[in-house]
Amino acid sequence: MVDNAEGGHADGPKEEPHNSLHIFVNRRKFEKGDGVKEVMTGAEIAALVDVPADNAVIRREDKSEIGIAQEVKIKNGDQFLVTRKVVEGGSSPDAEPDHVA
Repeated sequence: MVDNAEGGHADGPKEEPHNSLHIFVNRRKFEKGDGVKEVMTGAEIAALVDVPADNAVIRREDKSEIGIAQEVKIKNGDQFLVTRKVVEGGSSPDAEPDHVA
């Protein structure tokens, strides 16, 4: 085999550590050692930033929403935004009113 200028062999370049799979969630970088995989669910992406799946809204940088159980193919450098669902206090319309004696 013949070495080429890129540090690999003539049959292909070597995988460099700086080319490892990584994504950005809420502007923070996460790599394979943090749990990034080639295919991830919305819940797994939310877990990277400690947002519980049942309270998470996950979006790609293009603003498309990703479901909790939806699997997405991860591309190096993908960017995601994870926010918490807004839960407002108060009573629900189905709740029985409190009676004052």
